[in-house]
Amino acid sequence: MSRIDFVTGAPEKYMPMVEELASIPDRLSIILDRLNSNEFRQSRDPEWSPARILNHMISYAKHNGEFINQMAWMTDPTRSEWDEESELSMQDTSSQLLQSLRDEISTTIELLSHTPDAQWGRPGSISNHGRRSLRQQLRSHIDHLNSHTTQIEQIVTSN
Repeated sequence: MSRIDFVTGAPEKYMPMVEELASIPDRLSIILDRLNSNEFRQSRDPEWSPARILNHMISYAKHNGEFINQMAWMTDPTRSEWDEESELSMQDTSSQLLQSLRDEISTTIELLSHTPDAQWGRPGSISNHGRRSLRQQLRSHIDHLNSHTTQIEQIVTSN
């Protein structure tokens, strides 16, 4: 049985996942501090550059965060497709991009930190992936962002 924080109404059961999501920008910051600006923008075929990966993470965090919000409050939402290429940032430093990612993630964290236990099972749908609960979608969200963080880390360690 999960415990409830009686001040916020948020379940303590899911807070480790919320904390894991919150830790991603800090982990990335440590990795990106090891790159100079040229290394940040360079890519080795067929890899994306760390800058391009970070742009992808921002776009994904934005749209997936919106979907998580919809799952928490709407009846059976469907995640919309988006044109990621049109959203590529013109920001030119890793710190600017990292702050954008941090901002997107913090919006989702704020929502989830106050999400009552009963809402964590609410369903939503993603084209070609089917239905999943808010809890399952958050796990997928974290795993996706962590996999790209590891991808950037591998690029950095191979330099």
